[in-house]
Amino acid sequence: MNPDEQPAASQGDFFNTLNDKVDAHGALVDRFHADLQNFSKQIAGCDKLVRMAHISLNQIDARIAEAVRIEAQAAVRLEATGREAARAATEAADAAVAGLVGQLRAATGEAAQVCQALHRARGRTGLWLGAYAAGTLALCLLSAWLAYQLHPDTPVPPEVAAYAEQGRRHAALLEKASDKELKLIREIQARRARPK
Repeated sequence: MNPDEQPAASQGDFFNTLNDKVDAHGALVDRFHADLQNFSKQIAGCDKLVRMAHISLNQIDARIAEAVRIEAQAAVRLEATGREAARAATEAADAAVAGLVGQLRAATGEAAQVCQALHRARGRTGLWLGAYAAGTLALCLLSAWLAYQLHPDTPVPPEVAAYAEQGRRHAALLEKASDKELKLIREIQARRARPK
């Protein structure tokens, strides 16, 4: 049977399949939005860790200032008593600084883990964006080609024409990408390709 003579049921199946693919792409977009929300939560967590690190640094400064004050008071006292007081203040300051430095190291380690998670999430987001753009473009072109092959004399429905236009816009965005953006995409792909 000639493709021009296909029954209306085949046309309906074709557009049902096309609608299913569009729905599947809608689900991918929803998933991308969920990943983006997760990425925003991770950024908020990193910001909280940075604030905690800042608070710890302020506490270290306060403890150091307190140790200096104690040492200055000890110097005013008698020499023997002053030496003992200075030794005690220095030990207290060392212990306080050591404790706060340990806390700061722990907070820094947590911040580094969150930053690594952010880099991984950024990489996944970039890959999703690239895959989404490429997939959308490919489906739009495939849909247009199939529609033309099946019914070359039938005008393209408005929603299919809109998808084809969206595909052209995605292709134009990829062509207009700066060297920096293309380099970032290549780096993301290289990181993804490296074995862990």
